Amino acid sequence: MIMVKGLIWDDWNRKHINQHGITQQEIEEVCHGKHKVKESYRKRILVIGKTKRGQLLAIVLSPEDRDLQPYGNGTYYVITAFKKEVKS
Repeated sequence: MIMVKGLIWDDWNRKHINQHGITQQEIEEVCHGKHKVKESYRKRILVIGKTKRGQLLAIVLSPEDRDLQPYGNGTYYVITAFKKEVKS
C-alpha cells in the first residue's frame, strides 16, 4: 500500500495548481485523508479523493526529484492536480 506522509512544495507547483483553481490546503486534505491511489507512469502516483468540502480531486505526485533521486519515506513532489466530476 502506498502511503503519502509528506508533500514537497515550491513556487512552481503552488502556482501551477492555483491555475487549476486548487489550493495547497485542498491537496493536503486529500493526500492526508481518505483517498485512492493508482500507479502511473515514471513511478508517479495518481491520488484521487475528496476535499472537506466534497470536491473530488485528482493529484499527480512524483517520488523522485528532477535528478531522478527518490525522496523516500512516503514523501512526494506535487506535479499537478485537477478537479474531477463527482459521479452520481
